[in-house]
Amino acid sequence: MNLNLTLDVIAIVISIVSLSLFIWIYFVFKDLIKISKDKEFSNNTKEIKNIWTEILNIKDVSRLNIQRVGLVKFNPFDETGGDHSFSLALLDGNKNGIIITSLHTRERTRLYLKEVFSGKVNIKLSKEEQKALKIADGKNN
Repeated sequence: MNLNLTLDVIAIVISIVSLSLFIWIYFVFKDLIKISKDKEFSNNTKEIKNIWTEILNIKDVSRLNIQRVGLVKFNPFDETGGDHSFSLALLDGNKNGIIITSLHTRERTRLYLKEVFSGKVNIKLSKEEQKALKIADGKNN
């Protein structure tokens, strides 16, 4: 008889705990369903999608900004001291850009500009310009 009473008490306790959990889960899901039907929640989802689209647009546009830079300083003439001349390669994310070369002498400084398309140049490059382009392209060994 004592065993039956113990089993009955355990069954009642389990029933009460189960009923309590069911009621708690019901109210939690009821609130979640109410929130999901709320227009403000729907607006937040739309706003998140708009922000994500804007981020992707910014990413596409940023490929056109200067992202790769290569600089080589050198001394092309024996009569001047120091590395006052340079070649500077400026490339965007598509490897398009320019190479600016400055040759400095005692009398003057000359600037030369060469265009780069997809990492290639149609004009012959000096070894310093080639090195600057490799540095900008990330291929400097």
